[in-house]
This record gives sequence, structure tokens and C-alpha cells, in this order.
Amino acid sequence: MTDHANWIPTDIDVERASPARVYDYLLGGGWNFDVDRMMAQQAVRSMPWVGDLARHNRQFLGRAVRFCAQAGIRQFLDLGSGMPTAKSVHEIARETDSSCRVVYVEQEPVAVAHGALILAGVDGAEMIGADMRDVDTVLTHPATASRLDFEQPVGVLMASSLHYVLDDAEAVATVERYMAAVAPGSHLVLSHISDNQAEGSEEVKRLVELSKTTSSAGVARSREWIEGLLAGLDVVKPGVVYTSQWRPDKQLRLVKELPAQASLLAAVARKP
Repeated sequence: MTDHANWIPTDIDVERASPARVYDYLLGGGWNFDVDRMMAQQAVRSMPWVGDLARHNRQFLGRAVRFCAQAGIRQFLDLGSGMPTAKSVHEIARETDSSCRVVYVEQEPVAVAHGALILAGVDGAEMIGADMRDVDTVLTHPATASRLDFEQPVGVLMASSLHYVLDDAEAVATVERYMAAVAPGSHLVLSHISDNQAEGSEEVKRLVELSKTTSSAGVARSREWIEGLLAGLDVVKPGVVYTSQWRPDKQLRLVKELPAQASLLAAVARKP
């Protein structure tokens, strides 16, 4: 376990698991507490595919960011970013162009503190503590204003974060407001847990129920609802697919087993 004692805020609730810290643990990170590890281990014992779910989502995010950078996007707004773990968005984007800029947005205090620590001294990348639903605060934050030019295309990232906005209307409005604020040519990168009624859906429901015991409950939504978020945008091929199916690397085995594959739907779409 990483030693957090010298810098983690004193008001952290270490008695309740946090999705951001559970996700960090599933990806092999060290910025988590006993309660997060216990929650992750409980989930894996009853649903062994949960670890794959986290990894496939992270891999999708990496491929999507790389796609956006290669399409000319040089600035990214990572909403509900969680821990900057493994290869972070700015590191992936800068493999294409070293000038890429990233603002990470997260409300989980450990993720914010950790992000501020590791991004200190990294030019053009900053973590801000805010709720992605508070669009005005995010867009007018000094870090956002100083690093992102909304007259130029932006990569708006919502990878496994929108399903923590429980109210359907609020979730739709959140996407709409961010996409209205960015210039034509901007891209939306989205992954969202689905309540697919195919085999394995009962296990997905169990995962959603388990999330209700954490600091941020999640909600699964239908493919049709998720596709509706992309109305008016140009959806990049292959469309709305499972995370493992979105432009997989040649060496990546296409996962066919359920329910890990049938849990997170993913898409990238361009604002015309």
C-alpha cells in the first residue's frame, strides 16, 4: 500500500469505498485504502470478470485518446477522470503531439490530491476538484480557462463516469452542455455501463447494486438511451460497441465472453 499519511486530506472517509479508488486498485494502482481493496476483492470473488471490465475500459480510453490526437485534437477535458493511473491521458496524447493539454476533473478527494501531486510541474496538465455535473464551475475554472481554448476542438472524455449521474435528464443535460460549449470538430469519448438484457445481465445488475454501498452509486442504462446521447454527432466507426470491440489493437484478443463484454458500451463521436 502507498503511504498517504503526509498528504491525503484529513477529512477522507476511509470507512466507505470510493469507485475511483476501487478502480485504481483493479488496475494495479496503490492509491486506495483497505475498504476499497475489500470492496474490489468482494466484487471479484462473486464476479470474476470485474477486473477485465476495468482493464478493457482503460484500454478503450487509451485507444480513443490516441485516435482523437491523431485526428488533430490537441486539448482534452477528462470528466470524472479518477486517478491518473497507468498511462495517463496527457501521456497518451503526447505520444502524437507533445503540445497536447489536458484538464482532469474529479470530485473524489484522494484522486484530486494524488492528481495534483503527480501533475505538479507537468506543463499543460492539471487536476481540478469539481463535480462534472457542475458544468459552469468546470468550464470557468482558472485551470480550464488557462489550458483549454474553446474556440478550437476539444476531446471531451466521459469514460465510465456518466453512469454515476443517476438522474437521466441531468445526465443528458450534462452531455449536451459540454458539447454545446466546444467547437465543431470536437470529439466525445464515452463509455457507460449497460443493462443489456442478454446473458449475464443479472450479474451486471449485481455490480450496480454493489456500487450503492460505495460513496457514488451507479446506474445501468439501455443501449438505446446511450445511443441517444450521440444524436446530432457523427459517430465514428465501429459505432456503439463494447469497450473491447472499439478499434482493438492487433494484439488485443476480442473478448466474446459475457458479461464482461456486455457491461460497458463505448463510442467516439465528432461534433460537426
